[in-house]
Amino acid sequence: MASIKDVARDAGVSSQTVSNYFNNPSIVTVKTKAKVEKSVQKLGYIPNASARRLRNQRSYTLAVGIAPSGYSQIFDPLLHALVSEADNHGLRIMLYKTDSKTDEIRQFKSLVSGGDVDCFILTDTVYDDPRITWLTSHNQAFVLFGRPWGQETDRDSSTAWVDVNGRLGIADVTRHLIVTGHRRIGFLGWPDPSGTGSDRRSGWEDAMLTAKLASKDELKSLQIESEDNIRAGQLACQKLLRKHPDLDAIVCVSDTLATGAHTFLRQDCHIDITGFDNNSSAQSLGFISLEQPSSEIAHELVRIAIEKISEIEHGTVHADLQSQHVLLTPRIVHG
Repeated sequence: MASIKDVARDAGVSSQTVSNYFNNPSIVTVKTKAKVEKSVQKLGYIPNASARRLRNQRSYTLAVGIAPSGYSQIFDPLLHALVSEADNHGLRIMLYKTDSKTDEIRQFKSLVSGGDVDCFILTDTVYDDPRITWLTSHNQAFVLFGRPWGQETDRDSSTAWVDVNGRLGIADVTRHLIVTGHRRIGFLGWPDPSGTGSDRRSGWEDAMLTAKLASKDELKSLQIESEDNIRAGQLACQKLLRKHPDLDAIVCVSDTLATGAHTFLRQDCHIDITGFDNNSSAQSLGFISLEQPSSEIAHELVRIAIEKISEIEHGTVHADLQSQHVLLTPRIVHG
């Protein structure tokens, strides 16, 4: 089996540099990271995780909570990408069950007391998320998938996060509809407060106002809020069309609502529907959707997790906090 010295020799760097690549990547240059990664892949090097855990008194484990329902369809591909990315750095992903934010905090207490986790990756962020407060007050390393919505956490530059620019994505897909001849474009969104939902709705509003297809007052009438399930999407679509039977397109905050709208319309092909996440329903029903870059999200989450672990270990704060606030761009996928 290849050793860390073999990797260093092949990459033309020191053994300490290879160690930094796995344990403290923030101090390794992009060019050097690429050389080490190429050698790791070429030689099939696998870090001795057990020895490393004993030597450094760390678990080399990132924890991710899973709920019985309610997560976005992106969760499965993201989890696969996270496991792959963590494996590249000699880290493990631990899953723990969570039925609510309160239940998740109870899980935190158990995992922290047992020394089982080095860093938590939190998904499904909400306004004034209580998990952030608990982890911060207990000096635990964590990174969010999703921004820390809410007045207090929005101002906290030390909270690390990776998110997808839903506002830009929805604006892009709305502009695509406009360019292809649509003029009466409605919106199906989530009830407030929803940081992600409000952000995506703003993209639709931006595009409509810029194209001068509606005033701010008219935009309020062209949108309906709905719970995120297919039946609710059907009812919301019906309600919106009763108010505006002249609509020629409907932008939806999620593929779930888009599926509801699409199945309600059935053969009414003069109204185009768009969604968000490019899940199996979008692919099978053939409506336009936005795809989140799972591999990029996982790469950034793991990179930041390693940096946060290093901060906790050394009692330091990462010099470039902006590198721990990452906003990625979704891609339009045509059905």
